[in-house]
Amino acid sequence: MDVFEKNVLEYIRKYHMFDGISHCVCGVSGGADSVSLLTVLARHRAELGIDIHVVHINHMIRGEAADGDQSYVETLCGEYGVTCDSYRIDVRKLAEQAGQTVEEAGRHARYDAFDRMRARYADEGCVIAVAHNRNDVAETVLFNMARGTGMGGIKGIAPVRDHIVRPLLGSDRSHIEEYLDRQGIRYCTDATNNEDDYTRNKIRHRILPLMNEINGQATEHICQMAMMAADYERLAAGLVDDFLTGQGIDVRSEGCGWTGDSTDRRYELDMAALKEQDRLVQELVIRKLIGMVCGGLKDIGMSHVSEVTKLYSADTGAGINLPAGARVWLEYGRLVFAGGENRSGDQSCQDGGLPGCVDIDITCDGEYELCEGRLTVRIYDRPEALDLAKKECTKFLDYGKIKQCLQLRTFENGDYIVVNSAGSRKKLNRLYTDCKIPVDKRRHIPLVTSGQEVVWAVGLRIGENYKVTEDTQKIIELNFNRRKQS
Repeated sequence: MDVFEKNVLEYIRKYHMFDGISHCVCGVSGGADSVSLLTVLARHRAELGIDIHVVHINHMIRGEAADGDQSYVETLCGEYGVTCDSYRIDVRKLAEQAGQTVEEAGRHARYDAFDRMRARYADEGCVIAVAHNRNDVAETVLFNMARGTGMGGIKGIAPVRDHIVRPLLGSDRSHIEEYLDRQGIRYCTDATNNEDDYTRNKIRHRILPLMNEINGQATEHICQMAMMAADYERLAAGLVDDFLTGQGIDVRSEGCGWTGDSTDRRYELDMAALKEQDRLVQELVIRKLIGMVCGGLKDIGMSHVSEVTKLYSADTGAGINLPAGARVWLEYGRLVFAGGENRSGDQSCQDGGLPGCVDIDITCDGEYELCEGRLTVRIYDRPEALDLAKKECTKFLDYGKIKQCLQLRTFENGDYIVVNSAGSRKKLNRLYTDCKIPVDKRRHIPLVTSGQEVVWAVGLRIGENYKVTEDTQKIIELNFNRRKQS
């Protein structure tokens, strides 16, 4: 037996990947990683006690080359005596329709196909085997670090997660290619893997090789760090789950549900009990609950957690909006986290199918819809001539003074605005009173906010601390076009 096959089988046994399993869906692209995975599994299927079902995705990006990869995989499966289901999926079109990158759309398409195949054999015990290797772990860790992550991102890729197993995770890419060379097995090379158009390829071809120049074992050391991070994360997650369980929130039995009703997506915490916990546990508890009410942690950063902790010193009724229409507020000593369907307050925006709160991407131009109208955002270098004349629905702000994410929404208890250069604050309710805004109109005034701070109350004023000065280098222009009332 080849030493590579021996090592892979030992890794499979170490993590009990096929214990009690009769079927394995194997994703095969035709590249070195997936071909080596298929080869090892096919040669030792009897020993492992599995039937293999290959799934190949033709992403329809590389034309004849992609068709050639599909033909090769189907031929190889015939030689190995395993079934092969090939799918032709226009990934570029999917990406455009879903507003995703091509990488994201391709990944979703692959795993959707894998899941459909697995469902055929789920009753008999079936897992999905994919060909991530040790280099992929290092690349993932570096990618997550660059993007911004916590311990969960540094832990990299798990050998086993849910129904997905990764038998090659203990193997280097170089060992994989050397194995195929020894066995005389050819494989396909995706030309796009050699380009730097994709973020991961930049890490693979530029960053990781430089790190290995500094230390030849850099990849291995990153993987070791990822394993330790996984241990730390598992320990911290246990502390978080214990605390939430003590608060009556069952996160174990149904994957994030209020005890007795996991579909409610409304969770309450005793704030005094939370503040008694270690700071790390506090932040992880808040982050987990944000993920639970927002439907996941995508685009959730420490800035969101930090905004929630500011409620520690706030008055009852104070709250902040979260992505996906979720919200957290303070209610008589308890922090309440709720999904969009359970938010308190004015729901008129949802009634029309439009969100009551919209996150503003301050890195690029864009348009954002609220029930009161549409906000257009433009970002550009300050021109020599800039007309700062007062306009009710167009404002120019100093882009450099924006320190965290912005949102488009309407009034919330606790909102305030900076009213002079000394930084003096005024409660928004007081501003409305001074401007003689009727109470029934106040929740229909669009606001651009940063947490509880109002950057712009449309039609009234902007925060003094965001005004353009002689030192301003970059402008963010906001234009609000009110929706005509029917």
